[in-house]
Amino acid sequence: MPRPAIRRALAAALASAAMLSACTGNSDDGTDGTGVSATPAVAPEAAASTASTAVSAVASSSLDASAAGAAARAKAFAGVALESANAYAKTLPGRTAAERAEAELATTGVKVLAISRGGDNPRQILAQTTLKKTGAAVLVLLVADASGAFKAAAVTPMLPDAKLEALDPTTNGSPALAEGKGLVATPDDVLAAFAASVKFPKPTASKVLAADPLSEQLRQSALAQSQALKNQGAFTQEHDPKGVIGGLRLKDGNGAIVFAHLVRHDAIAMRTPLKLTPAKDLTLLTGIKQITTEADLTSNEVVAIVIPASGQARVVAASDQLVAGSGR
Repeated sequence: MPRPAIRRALAAALASAAMLSACTGNSDDGTDGTGVSATPAVAPEAAASTASTAVSAVASSSLDASAAGAAARAKAFAGVALESANAYAKTLPGRTAAERAEAELATTGVKVLAISRGGDNPRQILAQTTLKKTGAAVLVLLVADASGAFKAAAVTPMLPDAKLEALDPTTNGSPALAEGKGLVATPDDVLAAFAASVKFPKPTASKVLAADPLSEQLRQSALAQSQALKNQGAFTQEHDPKGVIGGLRLKDGNGAIVFAHLVRHDAIAMRTPLKLTPAKDLTLLTGIKQITTEADLTSNEVVAIVIPASGQARVVAASDQLVAGSGR
């Protein structure tokens, strides 16, 4: 499954060189996300049972590298979350027991934070669980597919000291994002601002976003990887927004929590050929056994952003998973 820490993929892969759309729910009234009824799309009791079952399926299938595990993930995940979970599963043979334990989700104590309202589409359940080893909070967005089955569309560990404001009671349901009206900025604009703020080189600061640990770590990691190359090559990092996965409005019109997907490209071009040995997870995922002149790593980034009615948007949770790579 996606790892909670921001990966230093190039740094790990090339250590021997000392370096390295989804759609949102639309309210039937089509404008401000107020919804057509103050009733949940799923009864709270049913949502609690569904969330518990779904999180258990996510947890067990994430750590199963067998063919049965792949089939189980297809039933437990959807969209980018499925792509990331399958990529992580391919690296399991190279993971230590400790690494697996760090990624394991707790399957008890799952809490439903919010349920979308009746009439909003798609139906969504926002649940919270924890990492089994550390107890750190993890947000799980469950979205119903065409058959009505709820699957994990996002699994995002909370950032240090991040908080999520109150959502409407599950007995009432929470309005959908709709067109994003009433927010300090549209989800697409906030996502574009985030992408620009963490690109390397030359990140662009934005007044729309508050400072957060994820953005700072991404910038520091990219700088460290570039500096490690010295005069041997060049490093770049791009974050390509792919769109909103889902999300719900906060209580009393105070904003919304939005889950969105970006694709990150970490690229290195060596000026002088070197023989570099990739990390095990990169080799297991891509088959690359040696890099001499260039490499391009692709990762899925899923972020949960609170966009208020006024003030600055904040990244509150995120996951990051290497899904592809090339090199020669």
